[in-house]
Amino acid sequence: MRFGLVLFSLLFAATTLWAAPQITAEERVFDFGEVLQGDTVEHVFLFKNSGDDMLRIESVHSSCGCTAALVSARQVAPGDRGELRITFDSSDFRNAVHKTITLQTNDPDKATYLFEVKGIVKEELYMVPARLRLGVLAPGAEIEKQVEIKNDSSAAIQLKAPQSTNAHVSASLDRTTIKPGERALLSVRIRVPQDARRVSGYVTLETDYIKVPRLRMSLSARVSP
Repeated sequence: MRFGLVLFSLLFAATTLWAAPQITAEERVFDFGEVLQGDTVEHVFLFKNSGDDMLRIESVHSSCGCTAALVSARQVAPGDRGELRITFDSSDFRNAVHKTITLQTNDPDKATYLFEVKGIVKEELYMVPARLRLGVLAPGAEIEKQVEIKNDSSAAIQLKAPQSTNAHVSASLDRTTIKPGERALLSVRIRVPQDARRVSGYVTLETDYIKVPRLRMSLSARVSP
């Protein structure tokens, strides 16, 4: 009798010692295909605790603030499933996009568990070029660059006067309404201060297009000694 109790206790202790959670998921990569800039992408990943101990989701991290992630439960019992709901805002992105969401868990073999979201963001209202890299400029130089603002949407878009974050940079538009398929020209003028080592900043303008309410172009240049 005593031997049986001892054996049972040893087996119970061994089972408890070896018990562990195990996170698994059939889908870890979601390709949303092609969306228009400004669209919101939503998706739900399903994961399961395939182990024999409680699975704990200790933290959830996204690779950038554009992707919100929320788990349905912080603890998932053996055999149960949980949900990871993601929301991606495409407003500030163009072309190929790849984002990651990381779960930190108590799974001894997969403490870090990664999910991925990818796809193509197509622009309908955009600048060409998207940024001005002006190289090396001489002190006191004055230059002007032309930037195209293209409207590939199906609606006419109103533009407000451009603003600059640098007092030595100014900008103006040749028109404030862009019809579908047309373009506007943004003239950017730079006056290089005599004592500057670098010129940088942003030119921004507001629009009435709900998907792209603001356009922003960066510029930078080094100033020769």
